[in-house]
Parts: sequence; C-alpha cells; structure tokens
Amino acid sequence: MFINTANFFISTNILLFLLLLNNFSNGYVFTGKKALVTGSSGGIGAEIAKELAKKGCRVMIHYNSRYEGAKATQKCILDNDNICNEWDGEIDILVNNAGLITKLAAEDEDDDFTSWMDTIQVNLNAPYQLSKLAYDRMKKKKHGNIINVSSIHGSVSCEYMVAYASSKAALDRMTAGLSSEWARNGVRVNSLAPGIVPVERTQDILSQQSIQDLWHPHLPVGRMGTTQECAHAVVYLLENEWTSGSILTLDGGMTARINMPFRPKPEPQGKEKESITKGASFEK
Repeated sequence: MFINTANFFISTNILLFLLLLNNFSNGYVFTGKKALVTGSSGGIGAEIAKELAKKGCRVMIHYNSRYEGAKATQKCILDNDNICNEWDGEIDILVNNAGLITKLAAEDEDDDFTSWMDTIQVNLNAPYQLSKLAYDRMKKKKHGNIINVSSIHGSVSCEYMVAYASSKAALDRMTAGLSSEWARNGVRVNSLAPGIVPVERTQDILSQQSIQDLWHPHLPVGRMGTTQECAHAVVYLLENEWTSGSILTLDGGMTARINMPFRPKPEPQGKEKESITKGASFEK
C-alpha cells in the first residue's frame, strides 16, 4: 500500500492499501499488526518496512515522490499475487521516518524563512499531526506504538544545519512529552537517533569508500551503521514494553566522544601514549 502525501499530512479519509504479508508471519507478537512507516520508499524507512513485514506486520508504505522506490520496497516483501486491501483506519504501529535534511548557513536563509519552515513542517509538524491521528485510534484499544526517527543532530549539531538540528531536538522533546501523556492509555512513544548511516541520497554524491574515509576518524567502533541495524533497533523499541519516552542513540559511539563530532583528538604517540597506558596523567 502506498501513500503519496506531498505536504506530509494524512487525513482520516485518505485511502491506504495494506500489504497482507502472510508469507512472513512467524508467530511474533507483531503478526497481524497494522504498521505505517513514513518515508519508506528507500533508505532506513524501506528497511524498517521490510523488517516489520518479516515479523508478520501488515505494512503501509508511504512515499512523497519516489513511487519507483516504493514499488521496489513492495517487491522485496510481497509476491505479485498477494492480496492488497483498503486500509480500514486502524493502526497499531506508527514509524515517523520521513524527514528533510537541509544544509544552509543561517545567514543565507531567505527573508521568508522558506528552508526553515519546510524543515520544521516535515520533521516536526507532520510527525505531531500523524501521531495525534494514530493516538486517537490506538487509545481505543489501549495499546499502540509510535516511533520517531530522529538523529544524533538532536543533541549534537554542526555548522549549516541549524534548522535540521533544531527540528530533531524538538522531535525528541515531543517524544518525551507525548510518552508522558499517552502512556496511561497504553500508547508508548520512543525516538531512534541514528548516526552516520549511508543511504541512497548520500551514495549518489560519494562512493561507499569515500564516505567511510570521511567519517572513520569520528567513529569509535571503526565503521558506519547500516539500515538493517536501524530496523533492528526499531524492533527492539517495539518489543520491549517497558521502554517509553526513550531516545535510543545508534551511532557507533560517535556522540560519546568528548571532542565530538568533528574534531577528534589525534591518537597519542610515543611517551604520551606510554604514560596513558600506565595510567599516568599527561598534560600539555
């Protein structure tokens, strides 16, 4: 099922098509649950949709303009002769994954704040509106899960990404607030904050090796993340029913570094390294 929402807003009367994934039902508690994953025509969103399908969910695929990407996601998780049904309005899992990455110096922002407003609309307003609509249905059953895909930029930012970082920081605060309000009705709300995960948009500009070379010095575990690891993290947040209001950071230890994220200290050499190894303090 596909949803084309150019302004990232869903109304109650929009038609959605369910992907009935009988071939992947495997006895998990996910079986038969109805899940909407926004921005699932590629990247992290597509992988989340596939993983939920494997768990037995009936997945609704959302896209903005990449119809072919949405079709490719469908092809990965569905045989051509599987039945597609019209969505009846019920929902058990909402993954707010769709996002807009903007890179613009604050001083270069237009006088009408177009870039800022677009970023806030997609990354904050749309997830809030969708969450409200989903909650209205979930609370009737006293059970539901909402996951907001945030970013490490919600806590650590860099130049030229003020709008993006602000939207993700606000999204994390929204997660905490909604979790506190809605838990009493059985609805859990959590955030996933990925670090550097190569997706199609990145690889269109740089090769996999170029991306690895660029970010390797900033990643304590020595590599970037994968879309599959992000999808597995979403499954964890759904499975663990005592997890609510959490921001799960998935970045290979990147934000844990003191001099984070773009100016790591060089590796100690010679006597400095020997002193540190022996437990002595070294001061310059």
